[in-house]
Amino acid sequence: MSSGVETLRSTPVRGDDEWAAAGAGPWWCRPAVLRIAAGVLILAVWQFVVGSWAPHYVARPIGVVRDLPKVLTDNVFYHDLGSTLFAVIVGLLIALVGGSLLGLVVGRLSDVQRVLGMYVSGLYAMPIIALVPLITVWFGYSATTRLVVIVIEAGLPIVYSVAEGARAVPVMHIEVSRLYRAPWWRVWGGVVLPAAVPYVLAGVDLAIGRALIGAVAAEFIAAVHGLGYYVLSHVNSFKEDQAFVAVLALALLAVLLRAAVNGATRRWLRWYRQSG
Repeated sequence: MSSGVETLRSTPVRGDDEWAAAGAGPWWCRPAVLRIAAGVLILAVWQFVVGSWAPHYVARPIGVVRDLPKVLTDNVFYHDLGSTLFAVIVGLLIALVGGSLLGLVVGRLSDVQRVLGMYVSGLYAMPIIALVPLITVWFGYSATTRLVVIVIEAGLPIVYSVAEGARAVPVMHIEVSRLYRAPWWRVWGGVVLPAAVPYVLAGVDLAIGRALIGAVAAEFIAAVHGLGYYVLSHVNSFKEDQAFVAVLALALLAVLLRAAVNGATRRWLRWYRQSG
């Protein structure tokens, strides 16, 4: 009897994820099958509703698939794709460097936080798209306007997140560094910034989506060539199927940029483990 109890105790208990990975249960209950089925159902409902009641020029799944080769062989599409991607990457790099520095200053210096904290919080909560017409007047209908909008959109969540991370550094870490007479720049660069890395990554994750929103909004309003302008011009020409391909390209860009950040985190910050 005791040996049977010991056997039961030594047997590991599998969770739901482990049973799914081991192939337990019917095949139609597996997560991958459910995701595919949900996607097919959404496309079917979309096709039925639009095909039954919407005008002929409204985008349909079948029309998007039909026009996909036409868009993928269009040189203008790739030119606009490269223009938006380059602007987003440059803007994110500027926002990362500038936002991290400003976030450290706001988070560690109480006087600066009292002076600038309200403005950072206000700008972070405000829709920056409302400023795009003003920025267009200041910088003209050019790629500079798009870059400025991207930097503002992407920089604010990084500033906010890094400031929160700088304030969350344990006091013991700061005190130990002071006991060893470390200069302030060593404390900030060697203690505060590494401790705030999870907050920096969270800010970058938010910044990617906001950067793409800023780029598209600037391309809409300032008529700068990019995927946003590609979508706008094709919608105005009642080519919504082709415009929707560009929308899918924007979504794919966001996924790839986030995957690149996660890949860099796993490669160069192996000590950091993301939840989930």
